[in-house]
Amino acid sequence: MLPYTGESTVDSTKKGYDSTAEQENPLQTDTHVKLSPKKDINQARSHEVDVTLDVDTAHPKLKIHGNSLQWIDESPQRNIDIENCFDEEPFVLGKMGSPLKTYWEVNVKEKDDWVIGVAKETANRKGPLAFSPTNGFWVIRLSNGQRLKAMEDEEHVLDKGIPDKVGIYLDYQERKVTFYNAEDSSLIYSFTKGPSYQDDVRPLFSPWNNDAKPITILPFKAK
Repeated sequence: MLPYTGESTVDSTKKGYDSTAEQENPLQTDTHVKLSPKKDINQARSHEVDVTLDVDTAHPKLKIHGNSLQWIDESPQRNIDIENCFDEEPFVLGKMGSPLKTYWEVNVKEKDDWVIGVAKETANRKGPLAFSPTNGFWVIRLSNGQRLKAMEDEEHVLDKGIPDKVGIYLDYQERKVTFYNAEDSSLIYSFTKGPSYQDDVRPLFSPWNNDAKPITILPFKAK
């Protein structure tokens, strides 16, 4: 399993690593006019899609009920799809359409540990996973209920409140993956060197493996 190594995190104030624009003002129009956080997330929500869980990719100890998933530390919950499933880390991929812009929300309330974001269809699913854009993962994670991190090529601790609901916005055109606090509309983080349309990415979810509390993809609100 991927260890929690809080000591190795990067201080964003150190010289040579500047993520200010990513945290505070990552989304701008082509004319560099800044949008308010509320308008920003509303724009993202206009691209909301229906996301479901792909059971064939799920770690065998993840219990899936509808769009909720939880870790059950017992015998495998299903027959294992050896070729497609995550065999060591507690993850599952999602399924959705393939428009240029997509948005969905996840309830992570009362969870001390989770990982959510997107991954390339071709990203590794076997053994320990190395989370970074270089390896085909654009994710944020919560560790021990207090360390919210963006998993860049060097993981980056975020000075943000812990969200109960997270909105994920994938924009192939601008090559961004942006995370919002879906309750107060605030920005959590934006990966500004995101995937291109040719990368074929999919939603990625993990409730981690330290308790049985679920995380849930929130219902799609049809326009």
